[in-house]
Amino acid sequence: MQFLSNSHGCEGWAGEMARRIRAFDWSGTDLGPIDRWSTSLACTVQMMLASPVPMVMLWGRAGYMIYNDSYSVFAGGRHPYLLGTPVELGWPEVAEFNRHVVDTCLAGGTLSFNNKELVLSRHGRPETLWLDLYYSPVAGDDQQPAGVLAIVVETTELVKSERVRQELTHNLEQRVAAEVQARSAAEEQLRQSQKLEAIGGLTGGVAHDFNNLLQVIAGNLHLLARHEPDNAQVQRRVSAAIAAVERGATLSSQLLAFARRQPLSPAVYNPQRIYAGLGELLQRALGETIHIDVQLPQDSWCINVDRNQLENALLNLAINARDAMQGEGVIRITGENIILNPAECAGKSIKPGEYVRLAVTDTGVGMPSTVLKRAFEPFFTTKREGQGTGLGLSMVFGFVRQSGGHVDIWSEENKGSVVQMYFPRSLEPEHVEPDIDLESPCTGQETILVVEDNEGVRLTVVELLKQSGYTVLTAEDGDQAMAKLQSGLQPELIFTDVVMPGRIKSIDLANWAREQVPPIPVLFTSGHTRDILSSNHLLSADINLLSKPYSPDALTQRVRSVLTARQGCS
Repeated sequence: MQFLSNSHGCEGWAGEMARRIRAFDWSGTDLGPIDRWSTSLACTVQMMLASPVPMVMLWGRAGYMIYNDSYSVFAGGRHPYLLGTPVELGWPEVAEFNRHVVDTCLAGGTLSFNNKELVLSRHGRPETLWLDLYYSPVAGDDQQPAGVLAIVVETTELVKSERVRQELTHNLEQRVAAEVQARSAAEEQLRQSQKLEAIGGLTGGVAHDFNNLLQVIAGNLHLLARHEPDNAQVQRRVSAAIAAVERGATLSSQLLAFARRQPLSPAVYNPQRIYAGLGELLQRALGETIHIDVQLPQDSWCINVDRNQLENALLNLAINARDAMQGEGVIRITGENIILNPAECAGKSIKPGEYVRLAVTDTGVGMPSTVLKRAFEPFFTTKREGQGTGLGLSMVFGFVRQSGGHVDIWSEENKGSVVQMYFPRSLEPEHVEPDIDLESPCTGQETILVVEDNEGVRLTVVELLKQSGYTVLTAEDGDQAMAKLQSGLQPELIFTDVVMPGRIKSIDLANWAREQVPPIPVLFTSGHTRDILSSNHLLSADINLLSKPYSPDALTQRVRSVLTARQGCS
């Protein structure tokens, strides 16, 4: 009788996984055709399928995965891709951990973990889980360990509940007093948060497609300009259209900043060094009739921020200050190392501790209380039409909050305004930026795999890269890209969109590429990452991201820098 063809009244032997296991072509794995499975293997599979507890078997040195219905629920979006897949490919984010498990159990050992903390990408994005894990060897017909049987019990909600319980019971009297004091501020924060989430939901839903459209438009405009280099009329009109695309990109970026959904690349900086690189730009932007008075402490603490976004925030605040003073006067940019106690943090959405406070002060017309209450609202502006989008302060608000800080504003009519940004102190060593050779050519002869589901974007990117001398191969989604890579394709760089359809996600491609010898560098691109690459849109140093829409120069420079970095590490 064919294996698993009769349930004999056992629900698990007639379930989804029983059907999938029976239908799967095992001949391409170490297990061989299902009708030739050993008695021990078949019995273990039947026992596992009958269990209501999530269980998975890792067979052989490669750890080919066979699991039951309960485990398929735990696997989330990775199911049914995991079936018949070596465990290190199935869960590449914990490949080293699983390698240790397989090696230990095949050597006859057992392992168990209580509330083991792991970061898995079950639904296309990283999430922190807590698990009870039990691993035991499974014997083959020769009585030697041939596989691993794992019991997986998720305890995430229990761990979180216990932590909440401990937090609520800790110093209860002090907490009650502090919460009463902060109640009115919390209610205001809730209203602001609800408004933020509404804008964020709208922005996140639109940004990806909107920036893809801008990328198609910009890419074709740049190609048209290259095609007609001597046609002055074409060049003039193309330049005007590209300027409009850039304004659209800025608008989208500011909305994402307010909604705290822009991808940030934070690093540790001393505010002194940031201003040193920004001073000349500020003076040019503000004009000769504005004097900038900078007062930063010589022993300023370091902060962990995205330098470009902090510079944009300071520039926005300085331009607002200039406009409030009708283009004449003194703008003060000050910094201070401060320690906030619990009372000072009430209503600020930050915890007591050490902070660097950066402030921009003007002596302009100031704001009445009715305007001050709405100062951080997106699209709210008191400037005349065409002189402002109403997104400058909104962008500052979102950036500072996304960076773990707080921003507040004081203003009084005819006395001026003060905007203060609080950033947590960082004790990490200061970031050293690499020297960039702007004279080096941004061309090459390497092979690049472009993975992009939007045909319009894909076609323009391919042509721009080919014009720079690269050999370009394409894939329409992650599934197609992985198939080409596993068939032997060996590109020097993978240039992939972040948000794509299909079973294989961009982060799966990156995990696979990182495991190769030598590793294949990956350059991500997206109009909106939807938190797929990281938590809270804070990018780690090893993630390379080129945000859409981008210019040909930005594309070729970033591609060249990633390839050069790879050559330097090989």
